[in-house]
Amino acid sequence: MQNDNRQIHNMEIRIHTCRGSVETFFQDNPNLVASILKGIQSTKVFASNIVTIAGEYSLTTFAASRVNRVDLIDEELPLWKYPDDILDVVELCEDEFRERSHLNDPARLERRRSPKETGEVAVVFVEVEMTGGTPIFLAAKIKVGLPAERLQRLRILFSAAAVHFRMREGGTAILNLKNLVRFTLNPGPDVTPIDAWPAHHLSRQESVRIAGALD
Repeated sequence: MQNDNRQIHNMEIRIHTCRGSVETFFQDNPNLVASILKGIQSTKVFASNIVTIAGEYSLTTFAASRVNRVDLIDEELPLWKYPDDILDVVELCEDEFRERSHLNDPARLERRRSPKETGEVAVVFVEVEMTGGTPIFLAAKIKVGLPAERLQRLRILFSAAAVHFRMREGGTAILNLKNLVRFTLNPGPDVTPIDAWPAHHLSRQESVRIAGALD
């Protein structure tokens, strides 16, 4: 994590599994909280086969391959660093995501090929689907790189072993990208992957309309 002299007095830990269950744990000893945080590297949380939580009365072990995300919750929790061109990544609720990305108003959607200047700050909205169908909605603030780099930055971020982001209520979540099913960028990068299939992403309403026309 970034250097920070603040002492975290307590922390809630939530483990989200592929089956949709959530287990919650709590630690209110500042020294033990500091020890937990010191031992965590966001990209390596899921590197071993298991994630284990040891309490005073029980010990719980999760198969890392069956964990979708880990939440570390405290308002003062510092963040790990992002790659240089990623300035911030924050979780949104679905309603805010659809409103801010204009998915509810297709006429205002930003086209993928809208020109952007190198060094410009832009916001990209990312819809993530994890194993088990769990949706996660993110807003990523990025600094636009050189044309040759624009396609790669967010794709590299979501092809790593794990990615972290700020939670709305405070704290940090870490996603296990081994369980990533899909991610959609709005707007997408202005450079098209050479292996991409050129097709328009239909909204729910469009899909229903087309299905009705084919009947």
